[in-house]
Amino acid sequence: MKPEPVTRGRDLNHVAWLYDPILEGLSFGRERKFREKTVQYIPLSAEMRILDVGCGTGSLTLAVARQMIPPGEIVGIDAAPKMIEIARRKSCEAAVKIDFQVGVSEALEFADDSFDLVVNSMFCHHIDTELKQRSFAEMYRVLRPVGTLVTADVDRPTTATGWLMGWGARYLLIQKELLDNLRGELPTLMEEAGFTDVQRCEQLYGLVSFFTASKAQEEP
Repeated sequence: MKPEPVTRGRDLNHVAWLYDPILEGLSFGRERKFREKTVQYIPLSAEMRILDVGCGTGSLTLAVARQMIPPGEIVGIDAAPKMIEIARRKSCEAAVKIDFQVGVSEALEFADDSFDLVVNSMFCHHIDTELKQRSFAEMYRVLRPVGTLVTADVDRPTTATGWLMGWGARYLLIQKELLDNLRGELPTLMEEAGFTDVQRCEQLYGLVSFFTASKAQEEP
């Protein structure tokens, strides 16, 4: 049997069973609103192939899959095997076909130019600067020319509440991986990976932003 890939980034394997109850039960609808807003930034069309990086328990993946136009395909990867187990169970219960796999963002096991769109949501703040660089480079590699990247994640705070939440998490949770996000550096990291037309589209709660970017068209 092929060994499962391992990352040095943070994964939530040890709390996978608590993930949905905590987010859905204690966010007072914010998690659902955030997920619905993320789907709005995904330009769906027929026969699209989509990759969800750091899919967790698959809630966003399922939401996208329900909106896809046949015969589109969506794949979700996460480094935490227990998260993938839950995601597979949820897709089976919902009778929605999704290919969930254990995988790491910095070494995607997919061919070059194999997806039309890559999405990642509340994932980048779990990995350090080097892994962010490698992950965005991998997302760029697997995207087809003129493919789209959609990223939703912690960003530079724009309100006092956002500042307290973001920087409070940085120090109370001892999560240094948040620094790139809180300093507003995600767009620069995307551009360094090769992405063009990087846009910071909208921010929610003074802390979480939605970004879109494109893979350049190949030269003739």
